[in-house]
Order: sequence, then structure tokens, then C-alpha cells
Amino acid sequence: MTTQDDNAAPAGAEGNPPASTAGPTLEEVIADRDRWKALSRQNETNFNGARTELQQLQTAQQAAIEAARIEGRTSALGEVSTELVTAELRLQAVGVGAELPDLSFLDLNRFTGEDSRPNSDAVKSFIESLPKQVTSGSGFPTIAGAGHNKGGNGDFSSTNPSELADYIAGGSFF
Repeated sequence: MTTQDDNAAPAGAEGNPPASTAGPTLEEVIADRDRWKALSRQNETNFNGARTELQQLQTAQQAAIEAARIEGRTSALGEVSTELVTAELRLQAVGVGAELPDLSFLDLNRFTGEDSRPNSDAVKSFIESLPKQVTSGSGFPTIAGAGHNKGGNGDFSSTNPSELADYIAGGSFF
């Protein structure tokens, strides 16, 4: 059996507040809603700022990558530019039949463009200033006195060595 001391004291007795069975008040709900709205707006502002910052970082990253590519290409071309200029000089000299001077005495950087590639116009003007080799149509230098002999009567047409010897000796052997 239970006694009265074992039971909880009734509401309002001995200083206990009355138990509230009702939900939050309208003012509390409106204040809670306004707090969540403000928090949501702050989060949206933070998100938009972070998105803008991310886009700026991606743009800067792409620009840095492109600058690194250009720098790498220019650096690599700078290392081989003298070889490229030498090849361009030789190619154009052969094409017009010019004789190149010793390339160790030339400033090959004069023939390099801003992009570290050979400047074809500078090479061409240099090659045009060089003296040309005099050659016959066969690519060999012309030798004075060589070639087809148009003199004489032309009655000898054999290349047989014994006939040639007879012709030279005037038909008589020694």
C-alpha cells in the first residue's frame, strides 16, 4: 500500500512550479523562426562568397598553368635556339647556293626571334648578303677550258683507245 508521503506533491504545493503542458508561445516561435531565417541568410551569404572565391582561385590557377606552359616552352626553345638557328642558316644557304662563314664567329642570337625560334627574315637577309658560289648546272664549279670541245673538224668520234692513239699519232706508230 502506498502512503501519502510516497506520492509526489501536487502542483503548486511546497514551491514547485505548475507543470506546463502547453507548447511554446507565439512570440517564442516567431523569435525562433527569425533566428533560423537570419542563420540561413548568413549561410547563403557565406556560400556565395566561397563560390566567388573558388571561381577566382580557379581562374588564377588556369592563368598560372598557362604562364608555366609558356615559360617552359620558351625555356626549352631557348636551350635549343642556337641549334635551330644553325640549321635554318645552313638550310637557306644551301637553297640559294651561298657559302656560310664559320658560324662560331657569328652572334646566333641575332637570328633568334622574341619567341626563341629562328627569325626567318633575319636569316634570309643575312644569306642574301653572302657571296654566291659559281656553279654550272650540274652543281659542280665551272672549270675554265673544260667542257665540250667545239673546235676541230669533228671527224673523230670513237673513244676506242687504239683508235684514239692512231688519231693522235696521225696514223703512224712509233
